[in-house]
Order: sequence, then structure tokens, then C-alpha cells
Amino acid sequence: MFKINEDKSIYLTRGDHVSFLLVANDKGIVHTFGKGDLVRFKVYEKKACHCVALQKDFPVESDTMGVEIVLTEEDTKIGNEISKPTDYWYEVEVNPETEPNTIIGYDENGAKVLKLFPEGGDMI
Repeated sequence: MFKINEDKSIYLTRGDHVSFLLVANDKGIVHTFGKGDLVRFKVYEKKACHCVALQKDFPVESDTMGVEIVLTEEDTKIGNEISKPTDYWYEVEVNPETEPNTIIGYDENGAKVLKLFPEGGDMI
């Protein structure tokens, strides 16, 4: 199971392979990612937000309006095996080392949630 809700919360099953196209816009103007940009997807432990559970970088190889975010089966096996849905927080940044710009992250609506379901436990 994989789903992104309107509030940008992500639901996925531990151990699944997922991908989605990341498109950023500001007030209706779509952002163009440039060759050499780096998009970082980072997941944090909810109870210890300084602890990074997953960090994956996606280099941009040509000018584009969308970057494919791919999480492998190993990537989505965040933390230990779980028996009930577990919440994490996540953010997406562009060029975090040189010119940090958060595309998705904590905002006026709070943290962005990644809800991880147990393996073999698709539900909604």
C-alpha cells in the first residue's frame, strides 16, 4: 500500500517498493529543478525528532519540473519490525548542503507525517 494524502501525509507498508514524482510550486508557479541540484528525502523518529530514521539523496541530472523519489524495499524497512502503524515525520529539501530550501516539511499545519504500516498489513 502507498498513498499520499492532500495534507502531504504519506501512508506506506514497511518493506514495499514505492516511487512518486515530486513537483514543487510556490503560489501556482512550478519550480524547475536544475542540473546539479540535490533533493534530499529525510524521515525522522517522531518521539526523538533529532534522530534520522532514513535519509536518501536524489541528484538531479537535467533541468526538470519533477524529480522521481524512489524508496526500495530496504529503504521502507525503517526501524524495527512493527505490529501496529507507526508515525514518523519527514521533510524534503533541495540542496541541503549548499543552499538549503525545504520543499515539504514543518509548516503552519505542523509536521508532515509518514505513517508506516506493518509488513503484509495493507489497510486503510
